[in-house]
Amino acid sequence: MHKSIFKLIFIFGLLLSQLGIAQDKDDGKTWYTAFGETFDRAPDSLYQQLRDADSFKDKAFFIEEIANIHIELGNTDSIIYYGKLLEDENSNIQVEGVIDNLYLSKAYRIIGKGKMLQGLFDEAMKYYLKGLEITKITDSPYLYFTHSLGLASVYINKEEFEKATPLLDNAIESSKNTYFTGLAKKYYGDIYYLKRDIAKSAPYYNAALADLELSPDKKIALDIKLNLGTMDVVQKKLDESLVLFEEVKNTAHEKKYYDLYVEAVLRIGDVYKRKKDYHNAQIILSVAHINSVQWDRLGLEKKIIQNLVDLYRDQEDYENAYALMTQYVNVSNRMIQEQKSKEIKELEIQYQTLQKEKEISSLQEEQLLKESEIKRQKTIKYAILIGFLILLIPITALFIVYYQKLQAQSQLNAQQDELNTQKVSALIREQELKLVKASVEAQDEERTRIARELHDSIGGNLAAIKMQMNNLNDNADSSAIISQIDETYQQVREISHNLIPSKFSQNAFTTLISEYINKLDKSSDQDIVFMPYPEEKINVLDESIQVEVFNIIQELVTNTLKYAKAKNVEIHLNVHNNSLQLLFEDNGIGFDQSKTPTGIGLQNIKSRLDKLNAALNIDSSINHGTAVTIEIPL
Repeated sequence: MHKSIFKLIFIFGLLLSQLGIAQDKDDGKTWYTAFGETFDRAPDSLYQQLRDADSFKDKAFFIEEIANIHIELGNTDSIIYYGKLLEDENSNIQVEGVIDNLYLSKAYRIIGKGKMLQGLFDEAMKYYLKGLEITKITDSPYLYFTHSLGLASVYINKEEFEKATPLLDNAIESSKNTYFTGLAKKYYGDIYYLKRDIAKSAPYYNAALADLELSPDKKIALDIKLNLGTMDVVQKKLDESLVLFEEVKNTAHEKKYYDLYVEAVLRIGDVYKRKKDYHNAQIILSVAHINSVQWDRLGLEKKIIQNLVDLYRDQEDYENAYALMTQYVNVSNRMIQEQKSKEIKELEIQYQTLQKEKEISSLQEEQLLKESEIKRQKTIKYAILIGFLILLIPITALFIVYYQKLQAQSQLNAQQDELNTQKVSALIREQELKLVKASVEAQDEERTRIARELHDSIGGNLAAIKMQMNNLNDNADSSAIISQIDETYQQVREISHNLIPSKFSQNAFTTLISEYINKLDKSSDQDIVFMPYPEEKINVLDESIQVEVFNIIQELVTNTLKYAKAKNVEIHLNVHNNSLQLLFEDNGIGFDQSKTPTGIGLQNIKSRLDKLNAALNIDSSINHGTAVTIEIPL
């Protein structure tokens, strides 16, 4: 029933995306518009002028104009495409000196901006560093400070604040352009905003707004006001924050800044949720969801879905929350797949570029050889040739000796590597034997304890009962025998309960996991979130399943803390369709599954899952985190 209602709301939202969701302004209410089209593009006249342009400078001018329009609209794929186009056009001509570096620096600025908007911070850093290498502050202060502050923005997003502050100080002290000083102050405000230091962040933001007042780029000022509004929310100034968010929303709609418009609507929805106005919050977030789907902005869609999940959870509508959580997982998987596709495409482009460079290098080498041959024929004489031959003999001998030494060293290194490999393998086998031995000893001790309990308590009671039964006659009192039977029954129960850890029988399962996660969260830098649904079904699972799942979560968390270098970890535990589903996701460094051997921890997890007839799926790649999905039939 709830799913049907949710689908009707979504279809209703799609219809509204053509008309806009609006209420009469005379009633004092706000208008929320769902755009019925995708992102705008540059005027057709610019594209036509680019096609008609003959000279490199004219082409570069129109390419940069089109790219700047896409930067303003937030069209990341188009931004990177025109940045690459400008880079390719620059490589196809023979231009030397400042002009060559000038247009190449502009191309790096455009590509770096596109990578930043896609969230590919390492890629953006690469292009900003390239731009700084070829751009001097004396030749083009605008490009120099653009690359410098772009690099600072990368460091801030990676929370490497100590690397960003020297770049910001340099811009504030050296730049005479209020746009760059305002942008640097804005980034200082971002640093303290991320540190949750409102007292220090607000003055920097206000100073930045003053510097940027006359700037034609209104997006930065709107972004600042979004953060100021968020700080008002933190301070529970909900009405003041709504004023700022409404201002950002209206200006973004007027200027067609679609990404900022949706971000403002998201935050307005959050304020309504805090005010317990769930109806308006649901409408607003649904509109934002429709827009994100239309524009194919996966990162934005993922954020909106999480907000809708939180909204439904606050209303205790767990079924719709779970349905959206499934969509959230699908969006996450799609983002990973698209990132892999982009990496493959970039590698293909790099390979093709390398092939072209090799061809150019080969042609240059041929030309040099021809010139060298002409000079050699004019200048070489028999005396020089004889001297060369005399010198060639000892040099050849030296090369032979050197080559033999390299061969010997190579063989020695290979033998050393083999010895090291054998030592590592021996250590691993020794450690595994110790683990097996410890496990066997623990099992033997447990068997001995159970045997002792059976012999000393239950065995004694049964022997006494047998003797009394042998001496029993028709007039004898059987109450003593019954009492001993009851006592024996209670001892059997105590022994069976001792085989299962008492914490699982005395506490709710979700509470045990939450306490474990909270202890780790307080003692580490990672942000670990545990989300069970529904708790009442999870808490009544068989104790044997609870023990295995708890141990699996411990093993996954331990591996993440030791190896993944993750900032955020999310653990979802759900009961649905007669199965228990565990989703463990982190944003760490990931690993190459084809090259990473299966460790003891993963072997233990697989062994536990085999007992439960469970399915395991691991999705991970270098620098893109790890997602582990487990499904246990009930």
